[in-house]
Amino acid sequence: MALLNWLNNIDTQMLLGVNGNHSDFFDAFFTFFTSKETWFPFYVLLLVVVFSKYKLKGIWVILTIILAIVLSDQISVFIKDAVQRLRPSHVASLYGELNLPIGKRGSYGFVSSHASNSFALAVVISMLSKSKRIAIAMLGWAILVAYSRVYVGVHFPFDVITGAILGGLIGWGMVELLTLFDKQFFRKKIMMTGAWNSKESIPILLSLLFISVTILVLAKLIGQYY
Repeated sequence: MALLNWLNNIDTQMLLGVNGNHSDFFDAFFTFFTSKETWFPFYVLLLVVVFSKYKLKGIWVILTIILAIVLSDQISVFIKDAVQRLRPSHVASLYGELNLPIGKRGSYGFVSSHASNSFALAVVISMLSKSKRIAIAMLGWAILVAYSRVYVGVHFPFDVITGAILGGLIGWGMVELLTLFDKQFFRKKIMMTGAWNSKESIPILLSLLFISVTILVLAKLIGQYY
């Protein structure tokens, strides 16, 4: 019990350190960054790149990505309902101490579905692309998504850390499953062409950069307005 109290105290102090260091600019930036809708164009681009690379066999890659995200999302929701750890915004002792630019959200926060889903996607794309640049970009994006959930006050740091581990393991497991499926039915025809060359990697990297810069500009304008 003493260990749990100690961990909870560390978790709370880290939360207050991240959430308390806020400004109008970062409120706007992370409000945009943490929104799932912001990244819809990027997800559509991923579909285009995957089918451009794998042709009709891209269906199996897309199914792998979808299954990884669905599993990470549903398992994280199951854990939330089983553990029932309150989000910071619902903890009575933290009332009035948190900056909540996107509101309170649901009651339970352990583990973070945003972190789990983001890391599941990042790991799948990183492993399939076999590109260090894409891996760095995707994992950096996932880390920022996880960080944004702490910044806006809807998750404790341990919520997103465990969510990231869960999503990463699920993403890895789904790629391993695709590899096994590939060996059994396609004789490595999918995975042999798994490495993405520079030309195929550029759209993903540029789209991440473009959306990030757009968020920065919007956040700057909103920060100046307020």
